[in-house]
Amino acid sequence: MDLLTLLRKEALSVRRNLGLFVVLLLLIPAMLSGVTGVYQQTIPEDIPVGVAPASAETTDDELDAASLGVRYFASPVTYDSPAAAREALQREEVYLLIEVPPDLVVEGESANFTVVSDRTIVPFAEPANVSVSIMNSNLDGQLAADVEVHHERLNEQRVLTEYMMAAALVLFVFVYAMVFLPYQLRNERLVLDRLQTTSRLETVIASKLLFYGALAVVPTLTVGLVGRWMGFDMAVLSPLSLASVFLTFLFLGSVGLAVLFAMGMRRSALFVDVGFVFALAGLSSLVYPVGFFSSTRKAISRSLPTHYATITTRSGMLRDAPAALYADYLAFLVGAAVVGLVALAGSIAVYKRRR
Repeated sequence: MDLLTLLRKEALSVRRNLGLFVVLLLLIPAMLSGVTGVYQQTIPEDIPVGVAPASAETTDDELDAASLGVRYFASPVTYDSPAAAREALQREEVYLLIEVPPDLVVEGESANFTVVSDRTIVPFAEPANVSVSIMNSNLDGQLAADVEVHHERLNEQRVLTEYMMAAALVLFVFVYAMVFLPYQLRNERLVLDRLQTTSRLETVIASKLLFYGALAVVPTLTVGLVGRWMGFDMAVLSPLSLASVFLTFLFLGSVGLAVLFAMGMRRSALFVDVGFVFALAGLSSLVYPVGFFSSTRKAISRSLPTHYATITTRSGMLRDAPAALYADYLAFLVGAAVVGLVALAGSIAVYKRRR
């Protein structure tokens, strides 16, 4: 065949697989280009910062004055006590904490502020140092008292590699649950028809979710072993990390399979799932704290279960914090997994009716 005939043959192939090419050439690039919009600046300018009284003598007016002093580069969030604010810091609700002393309006009086950061949020380590320096000069210029800012750092010192290994584990779960599992099931679609003579399709799918979800402990352990070989002390098998990994797999695996069944197990469903992985990876704040995002993207990130899955997995691996501190995050993941399973059950019902 000549070149023109071969080109015509390829064009016919595109027409026969139009849905696949729409997903591959339009949907996925659109998702990728849209995701890049979440990164608004290299140094965050709208970071959530906790403001709490250092003592019972600190007044509301003094809290407001301290908040005003950081508002031009941060979004202050007021807490009733330093303990509550420190919990919020470890939950990554805020990325800095300012403990405000009393007597800020007394000229010549010493006002010793304490700024607290978390060393496990490695990408924010340098911005935290810069923020403390800015706060020191800015508050000293605005308040009558003589301001001195002390920087306190929580948790063990971590390096970027440890932080990235936690993010890599979460990203692996994204791919494992939303791409590998649907791919594996699609390859067995002929076997599924035979299995339905002895078992319900829902039971077969449940067994796969449980089996491959349990297997997720293997890559989790592998990350821990690699980290130990590199000299890191990461608690990858902590109950918090394991629960987060399994619930994330259950949620994303259910969604990925729901897409597969809703699209009649066509190959284009796999590309849709890949597109969702790219979108979630960009929107879930796997690496950068949400302070690097625009306010709209920050709100999107904090509405996604995968954002909290990232925090709980990372916290279990890198932080010495009680699992109960993240109980509501885990509850959100449980709710998301239930919603995913309901969607999967609905898509299976649609698939069976079409058969």
